[in-house]
Amino acid sequence: MTQTTSLTRAHRIGWIAGALTVGLALPFLVHLIPVEAGPPMGARWLPIFLAAGLAAMRLDPISALAIAVGTPLINQTVTGMPAGPMLPVVLLELVVVVSLILAVRYLTSGATRTWLLRTALAPAYLLAAIAVSLLLAGDPPTATLNFAFNWSWPGLLTLAVAGAAFAPRNAASQ
Repeated sequence: MTQTTSLTRAHRIGWIAGALTVGLALPFLVHLIPVEAGPPMGARWLPIFLAAGLAAMRLDPISALAIAVGTPLINQTVTGMPAGPMLPVVLLELVVVVSLILAVRYLTSGATRTWLLRTALAPAYLLAAIAVSLLLAGDPPTATLNFAFNWSWPGLLTLAVAGAAFAPRNAASQ
């Protein structure tokens, strides 16, 4: 019994460490790519959302929300990104994305849960971006969607593929 608890704790710690590593390394690497014109590469590739979204699919709610809050704060401290006024925007978007994934995970069941988890990451980002943009800047949803589909499509595609690949495969898994 103790060994099972220990393995569960070790598994959880491994996922948290992995999510934080991905959440710190990917944004750093993406921001090294030079920008010719337009928004920064982070706004195009959405790397910070990958770890938090996958953590919401695999970890307990407290750990997933801690990753959503901790990742941008640590990134900002270490690399300066997300820059100044973008920090609260990214932070709120991450919390909304994780909350939406957790809602799908805990409020659905069976094959529906499996299908929704595999397809929810990119739409969760879009919903979060719309809600936070409307809340903080008063931007209409069309402006947010226009930006997302013109500039962030590589990140949306990456989130969609990662969600499909890494979501729990077993409908019973939480």
